Amino acid sequence: MISQKIFFQKKINKGIKLLEKKNFSEANKIFEYLQKNNSTKIIGLFFLGIIKIQQKDDILAKKYFLQLLELNPNHEDANLNLALVYFREKKYKNSIIYLDKVFEINKNNLIAHYHKGLVYFYLKDFIKAINCFEICINMNSNHVYSYLNLGHSFLRIKKFDKAIKNYLRVLSLDPNNNSSKFNLSFCYFANLDFENAFKFYEYRKEKTLPGERLKQVNATVKSSEWKGENLDNKIILILAEQGIGDNIQFFRYLYWINEKYNVDILFFTDEKISHLFKSTPFKIITNLNDVGHIDYHKLLLSLPEIYYKEKNNFHKRISYIKPNNDLVVKWKSKLKNNNKPIVALNWQGDKNFAFDSTRSISLSFFNEILKINKFSFISLQKGYGVEQIKINNFNQILTDLSSEIDNNKAFEDTIAILMNVDIFITSDTALCHLACTLGVKTYLLLENNPDWRWYIENEYKCFYPNLNIIQQSKPGDWISVFNKLKNLLI
Repeated sequence: MISQKIFFQKKINKGIKLLEKKNFSEANKIFEYLQKNNSTKIIGLFFLGIIKIQQKDDILAKKYFLQLLELNPNHEDANLNLALVYFREKKYKNSIIYLDKVFEINKNNLIAHYHKGLVYFYLKDFIKAINCFEICINMNSNHVYSYLNLGHSFLRIKKFDKAIKNYLRVLSLDPNNNSSKFNLSFCYFANLDFENAFKFYEYRKEKTLPGERLKQVNATVKSSEWKGENLDNKIILILAEQGIGDNIQFFRYLYWINEKYNVDILFFTDEKISHLFKSTPFKIITNLNDVGHIDYHKLLLSLPEIYYKEKNNFHKRISYIKPNNDLVVKWKSKLKNNNKPIVALNWQGDKNFAFDSTRSISLSFFNEILKINKFSFISLQKGYGVEQIKINNFNQILTDLSSEIDNNKAFEDTIAILMNVDIFITSDTALCHLACTLGVKTYLLLENNPDWRWYIENEYKCFYPNLNIIQQSKPGDWISVFNKLKNLLI
């Protein structure tokens, strides 16, 4: 007769196999049965928690792990997995509590040290994050994810040489790690090492949008990627990519190609912004089925590399966006009651952007600026962020135009309004590139560690001659930025 111990072990093994096969329903039945027996209650609860983690049911996962910990507070894996559930829920303080409990049980738990590093990273406490990842590397000198996140952490605190060192270490362990390759480009751009920057920037093709664009082209038309060949009597398709601001800024390179070669240039972009490029000498398309024969294709943000290799600099601004004259006149009339110079504001970018919290600015910081009596202030904010006008009780000193603008085409009213203002003040959004391309006097309020292009602009002043950058001297320090801005305006 089979012993009870052997019987339960077989049950456990069967449940684990079902779990490995992702047969959660049958595995759940087995571990529910096991958790009802005193001798197997803990293991039953543990695997029920694991099942719920895999099913992304965090509420039930926590329930099972907490029940287990009532029976055995020193269960290392239950504490660890409970910490991981809280981490996934972004309840970082709770996660740290249970990670620290793991260390009381086993101070050498590498997974716990690694996730504590991730917690500190997301809390933007990069020094503590670095310490955790270095502990992991001391335990395992080949722990690739610790090197990767050391790179990320050093990048965020502008220790670019150290970030580069760690990203290169990642690539020595995992040559196909595209996250390291792409972030290396940021570091090299920040260090103004353009040869390496452009080299690694090409790995953005592994990112979703650039990669999808290339797949679309390869599936629709037969052409070669342009690498600087003579384009005389050829047809080239340039592919828009990444954000709206990127496309507005780097569209200028199509003019360089046009000046250099006798070539037909097609520009493939999204329908919603295609009108921005319609008054240019290029064919604008929004559907690849309209392309027909082409000889070459190239991603838009790969053009600066080819240009830089030839010219050893960056292409100057070209004011190619043509405002709608009727709208310019309309908004001139609507704004004529402002008997003072007009300052337009924009403070909030895409809230879904990974680092929006450091890039966008709370409108409350504009309080002292809005008190400058010699200006009239209008808002070009639309959508998320507009609510801050009422929250801050700025309704009487900041005109909210959000319900009136850009209801038909993206930016059409914004462009017309910008042509009627004296100054535009903005955070790092697409509107900055729009205003600068239009030639509007612009103040860009910039975070301490901004996008790579601004490191270039700060050093060479090569993108926008009408742009004045006011940058944080330390992370989060908007107060000094607004003090400088106020001194410039009064």
